[in-house]
Amino acid sequence: MTNFDWPSEILEWTKSKRKVRPYEHDLIEFFKKAFNHTAQPEKSFFGTSTSGISLVVGGIYLAALGEGRMIYLLLDREITNIPNSETHITKSTRDFDSPLYWFYTEDLSQLKAITENQEIWESFQVASDRIFENKRVTAYRSHIAKNKIQLSEFWKVGDPRGTISSTNQLEQEFQEKVSRARTLSQEERQKKITGYPRKPRRLLTTQIEFYRNPYVVVEVLERAGGICENCNRPAPFIKDANQQPYLEVHHIKPLAEGGDDTVDNAMALCPNCHRHAHYGIKSYRSKHKE
Repeated sequence: MTNFDWPSEILEWTKSKRKVRPYEHDLIEFFKKAFNHTAQPEKSFFGTSTSGISLVVGGIYLAALGEGRMIYLLLDREITNIPNSETHITKSTRDFDSPLYWFYTEDLSQLKAITENQEIWESFQVASDRIFENKRVTAYRSHIAKNKIQLSEFWKVGDPRGTISSTNQLEQEFQEKVSRARTLSQEERQKKITGYPRKPRRLLTTQIEFYRNPYVVVEVLERAGGICENCNRPAPFIKDANQQPYLEVHHIKPLAEGGDDTVDNAMALCPNCHRHAHYGIKSYRSKHKE
């Protein structure tokens, strides 16, 4: 792994930028957040130029501070809850099933609010993966990558500077997202479901995990209404954390076997049926057709 001092790179760049310099440490936190949420770091490049600081893939910005103090982020949906910001469709993604968006603002005083907005970074993470639907836009360009460092060369999953380092941490963060998904209406969840990739991104922790869609989890649990969708019995207990009937979401075709992370490929099962589905596969399938 390259010992690249990227914060110093940012600080050096801001030295000659009088209007940007007061926000130099906010910029460091902003790009740190972007690094942590970049879906394909092995195809992404970071560096500075005379005109700005950018994290790019192929010929498109993922995150950048450009000329005129403009902050850019690539998102998978419109975000409108940051003052003095705008969002519009990214032209090169108009042909996608769901287009991606540019989020941008000249108001650097909003950097902290952007960095702390989890919805923005969930959206950025999805967009940084979905952009690869357009191979022409994401094709490697040597003139753009010049003087930039491949992100995976100095930043990786499990890095002590802030990326996910354990399976427990991943599960905790996922459950927090599920809790937030519960606060949305069904219509809002349905919109967000379509923004997630059907094949979930893998994260390297202490073992391989899937970056599951929290909105699918909530939809399946809501559909079940507290009743196991296999044995038709009520959930065995109420979960202390949220006072909801305890059922577990099971993928009919496992994700590890190429199954989709979708509502149609998922069931809400009581713990007994779920364990049966995983550890008594032959008898489970013979008695309960999935």
